[in-house]
Amino acid sequence: MSRRGTAATLLLPLCLMAGARSAWSQEPVAARWRMAGGWIAVGPNAPFETRLGTRRHQVYLLALRARRPLLRGGALELSHTIDVVPLAASSATPIRYDQASCDSAGPVRTDSTRSASLCLSQVQRRATVYGVGLVPAGVELRYTPHRGVQVVAGTTIGALYFTRPLPDPNAARLNFAVAGELGVRIGAGVHAIDVRYRFQHISNGGTAFNPGMNAHMLQVGLEM
Repeated sequence: MSRRGTAATLLLPLCLMAGARSAWSQEPVAARWRMAGGWIAVGPNAPFETRLGTRRHQVYLLALRARRPLLRGGALELSHTIDVVPLAASSATPIRYDQASCDSAGPVRTDSTRSASLCLSQVQRRATVYGVGLVPAGVELRYTPHRGVQVVAGTTIGALYFTRPLPDPNAARLNFAVAGELGVRIGAGVHAIDVRYRFQHISNGGTAFNPGMNAHMLQVGLEM
């Protein structure tokens, strides 16, 4: 997705708040942190750019979420969220590039005179790369049109650290993680099932070679 699309996704909660401003009364709330539950997100067949063109991979995120109410007015509630990510995974990620001759699938080999083929090509070696992360800056807006049903929109900013540079061997292990969420929460009280669309952007912000990655994900959570 383009930078314009990323910005639009992250501004979604702010647009919702602006549209509901007339109904906002800023009722005082008890600003206490509590464990809100956990969620898992899956991004199937997500495209990303490599040295050899566009490739596709699977992106997985597993997280625990804490939540602190900030404002409440009528059917609206605004909260601060923090996610701890014990597992992030990117399948089919390039981990190195080998040189191969045009008439061979293997690495280039030299003969006794140390001369090599003049016709070379790159062979991409791929594997699953794992990571962990912390997402301390999250804003979540909830609208309750009916009892037991909430429309939820949010945006989060944090960091992920991977076991290898991602999504290129010359990229970085430490990456920024920016996301936008939109979905529904079904359930009464503190027990609920949460289903959301999640747009996830991962990049190192230009600290190294930076192809970046975007993923359209299905996020399912359980709140307790």
